[in-house]
Amino acid sequence: MPDASASLAEQEIHLWLLDLDQFTDAHQREAAKIMSASEHARAQKFMRGKESYIASRWLQRKVLARYLDVAPQELELLRSDKGKPYLPHSDMHFSLSHSGHWAVLAVGKVELLGVDLESIRSARNLSGIAQHYYHPDEQAQMQSLQGSAQADYFYRLWTLKEAFFKALGTGISAGLEKVAFGWDADNISATIDGQLGCLSDQWQFHQWALSPQDYCALAHKSGQPLAAKWLDALTLPAFP
Repeated sequence: MPDASASLAEQEIHLWLLDLDQFTDAHQREAAKIMSASEHARAQKFMRGKESYIASRWLQRKVLARYLDVAPQELELLRSDKGKPYLPHSDMHFSLSHSGHWAVLAVGKVELLGVDLESIRSARNLSGIAQHYYHPDEQAQMQSLQGSAQADYFYRLWTLKEAFFKALGTGISAGLEKVAFGWDADNISATIDGQLGCLSDQWQFHQWALSPQDYCALAHKSGQPLAAKWLDALTLPAFP
């Protein structure tokens, strides 16, 4: 991965990756110093996933503070009326996701930006979920697949859909079936229902396999192609 950098060009989106398995006790102590009172209070409510939540707050505060040149604990984060977090008085936009032992923060200067991570869990009733939430064309494609190929297809779709609706700020309650995806070796295409008020050709989508079991997808609305640049969050300097 490239070295950490706080310089973000207009035509770039930075993806800061954190391996939660490498999040040490020292990182935990640092997180405790920079988290807000409300973040600490929420962390205490977790029965499961507390460590992942703390690590993702560390990631968010450390990275965004670096771009804005403020101390991480001074970072002001607000939420829209639909619950999407944002930075007031800034042209910087971001999206956070974590799953399994990974967390990722996408940062860019495009307002509609979303990222999603998912770890494959093949024990789930994937066909049943798809029948309730996926577009009919996607359901038909999924039924033609078996075993690991079906699980791969399901999670590739799920991450793309989640990233898209996170970018919109609506959440998946807006209707996962209202966007249908297809892809080849070089391109991801989307057909978006007119009810969502979006034009397909205004959106770009990217997807990566972090491992054979972990997919990451990025969605953003932009009039021009944007380059995705991966960065390692563990290269960030320690907070004093």
